[in-house]
Amino acid sequence: MASTLRALRDGWVPAGDQAIIATRAYDVLTSRTPLVGQHSDAGAVTHHAVYSLGPMLYWLLALPVRLASPGSLTLAVGLLNTAAIVGVVVLARRRGGRVLMLITALAVVLMSRSLATEVLHDLWNPAVGLFPFTLLIFLCWSLACGEYRLLPLTVLVASFVMQCQLGFLVPSLGALAIGLAGLLVSLRSPRAVLEVKNPGGPQRVWRWALAALLVAVVCWTPPAIDQIEGSPGNVTAIVRTATANRSTLGATVGWHAVALAVGVRPWWLTDPASPFERKNEVREAPSALATVSALLAMCALLVVAALGLLRRRVELWAGALIALALCVGMAALAAATPTTRLLSATLGYTMWLGSPVGMFVWVVLAWASVAILARRVLPRRLSPALASAAGVAVVALAGVAVAAAERPDEHLQEYRPLGAVSAALDRGIPGGRTVRLLGSLGNATFRFKMAARYAMVRRGIRPLSPGTDTRLGSWYRLDHHRYDCTVYVEDGSASPDRLAVSIASVTYSGSHPVSVWVSPAGCPKSSATGGSPPAASSSRAGGGLTSTQAVGLTWVSYPALLAQVRSGPLIRVIINPARGDVEIKFRDLSEWHAVYPASAQPALQRLLRARHIRVLFVPRQPVRASRPAAVHHHLRYIAAGVIGALAVLAAGTFLYVRRRRHGGADLEEPRRE
Repeated sequence: MASTLRALRDGWVPAGDQAIIATRAYDVLTSRTPLVGQHSDAGAVTHHAVYSLGPMLYWLLALPVRLASPGSLTLAVGLLNTAAIVGVVVLARRRGGRVLMLITALAVVLMSRSLATEVLHDLWNPAVGLFPFTLLIFLCWSLACGEYRLLPLTVLVASFVMQCQLGFLVPSLGALAIGLAGLLVSLRSPRAVLEVKNPGGPQRVWRWALAALLVAVVCWTPPAIDQIEGSPGNVTAIVRTATANRSTLGATVGWHAVALAVGVRPWWLTDPASPFERKNEVREAPSALATVSALLAMCALLVVAALGLLRRRVELWAGALIALALCVGMAALAAATPTTRLLSATLGYTMWLGSPVGMFVWVVLAWASVAILARRVLPRRLSPALASAAGVAVVALAGVAVAAAERPDEHLQEYRPLGAVSAALDRGIPGGRTVRLLGSLGNATFRFKMAARYAMVRRGIRPLSPGTDTRLGSWYRLDHHRYDCTVYVEDGSASPDRLAVSIASVTYSGSHPVSVWVSPAGCPKSSATGGSPPAASSSRAGGGLTSTQAVGLTWVSYPALLAQVRSGPLIRVIINPARGDVEIKFRDLSEWHAVYPASAQPALQRLLRARHIRVLFVPRQPVRASRPAAVHHHLRYIAAGVIGALAVLAAGTFLYVRRRRHGGADLEEPRRE
């Protein structure tokens, strides 16, 4: 919570991907409620849009995003992470008593130091799932030990984690598999059989299983609707991406990830100079010490698992097997990462999960050593109260030291300028307007446009921009919609339009001036510009070209655009097969648009693939029947799924009560005789 409170004090404001997440969270409970999660760069493999599995991150932020201050978003994430940490410590206490509780608490404190300060309260999807993922590990461990009452909570946390970011999918499934297998073994053990007569015993497992099923239905109904309605659905797109024939980093990089996460000195005990440094570290050979110590740790986990099976101590073999499954899952994630520059760079944040994975391996080995050797090595007369007090003191001192050594947020210098831009938009544009949002920004300031969009959405303003289909949905797409005025977010202080009026001028990082303009002033309702953008001229080296829209939206001929595709400084291309147009984006963030011949798309894709340029595709809308039909909102399907699950749960409860009454009557007859 220390980093969260510090961010609130500094005036935290969402920008970049965080602003996109906040915008989509605002869409929850509206007619445009999202069915899938955040857009994923994995779509570059097949050149089709791919998203995280589900919208639960948006659900989490749906209420905080509607509060008065944007800081409520980071506060919600901070509270979520705090609750996850508390849950981890409580579950550790149930698994291994005070010893494991103190070991785990100290390990979590030290692990927090290995993550960037902003990660601890960031609502970016690769970051927000880290501490819930750590909680999921301990939930699966407890599940394997017979804690069947945790089934609904485990399903809820697992669904949230897997829907946050695709990188959590394989490790989470591995931990879940061990947890469920251990639960079945625990329930079939002689000890569980003896508890059948206990009203709270395993005979009630099915009730918790049905509750878990209900939770799963609620969590996964939106992705199921998307899969049914999509063409193709998001799950199909993910499967195609995962099975596509592509060059990957391979098993060597996968082993490097395990060695760096587990071997001496492990990632979770380091203080990285950069939050994304791991994308470079994992591609280099680890030191001999890290390699040997990682191999020894893997062998030690196998020994612990074997001893646990021989001694019938489920907490030992389950913990060891979960740790091994997590290592395998992390190695598979790193090994399956494509070699392209864009996707290999994602290791910078997907390898953040190396911190909780490595921490859990060390915790299991440390606690297993104490559990196995306690009677022979530790003094028998050691006071439990004194030992607990000493452990709590050590954890508290470590927490204070880590909190005091935290660096400032990576985007701290953005907060004050973004706050000024947001306040200017509040003053300069009345609520309820529809505006055209354009941005001509560089690599240092491109996040300002996303922050401006969120600032307007939260006040009931509809911002329209070209090329927003893929990340935000068609509701934010310009596409010939009428608008009341144009909002420009520009580098520098030059006016983008003769009618534009400056409403904000700020400086980011001391050397990057950013200005915000509105045209016409005051953004009057139904202005003359609505639906008919003013023409403006734009030029680029190689020929002056006239655009049909304002700055940043240059329409050119297809041959001129193709010439830039062959040799120009491009960073991204968006192809819209339904409309037959293509948008290219240059390094200076200016954009060109052109309509391409229907037969030119395959050659265009081959050229882009050869240049390793990132390509996004606007998904085709499914063809509907020509006969007018009633509009069925997504929320109806979600409600129908929830009602169906409740009906199944009620029917199961009725059958169980009826069976139990008849069973009780059958048992009482012999007693009467």
